[in-house]
Amino acid sequence: MTRKQFLLDLKKSGSNRKIVRSRNGVKPYALMTMQEKYLAQEIYKIGILDIETTGLGADFGFMLSWALLVRDVETGKETIRKGVISKADRLRAEKLGDADRIDERITKELIEAISDIDYLVGHWFIGKKRHDVPFIRSRCAINRVSGFPKHKMVRYGDTQRFSSLLHRLRNNGLATIADAYALAVSKTPVTTKDWKNAAQFATKKALAYILDHNIKDVQITNEVLKHLEEYVGISGIYA
Repeated sequence: MTRKQFLLDLKKSGSNRKIVRSRNGVKPYALMTMQEKYLAQEIYKIGILDIETTGLGADFGFMLSWALLVRDVETGKETIRKGVISKADRLRAEKLGDADRIDERITKELIEAISDIDYLVGHWFIGKKRHDVPFIRSRCAINRVSGFPKHKMVRYGDTQRFSSLLHRLRNNGLATIADAYALAVSKTPVTTKDWKNAAQFATKKALAYILDHNIKDVQITNEVLKHLEEYVGISGIYA
């Protein structure tokens, strides 16, 4: 079920799922568990999203891959959804004479993948001068891919923003925060040759490296969020 259909069904049922009751009545928000806080705000699926791109500008660059770690709030189960360009995508774009079409397929798959997510979280993720969400929105516009969540359909959280509120580290990069928390998952080291081979030739080995790097980033971001979420409010950003 998509997030839109869930909201429509909720409206039809007339239920008020924001109320969380304990044995002695309504539990104060400050005493709720994180699970209860999420459910009280109608957040049932959290999506930790990260993309890998050929550059910082979506008009000159494109997506190489995306990874989405989905955390089911009610069950605690975590699954990975992912997408990566292929040699076939590069050849199709070349045949069409339109380089932008190289990530058209994975852009469509990404939009489908986030359609049932209530709370999208990433690192350096949303807002002015941030990367992932503005880049994805731009690639959707350039490739005429519809379905990007409209205003107030999805909440957005940014672990970089959360960390900057809570910490005094040398910087608030994902690797720095992960190191401070001694997280077991480590980032895949960046090798420029693999990045270039993936971007220019769509070689299988290079793209596998990019996707592995991408997946590790969402795993780390998810662990970082678990450390931060009890100390910050659930983000109310919708833009």
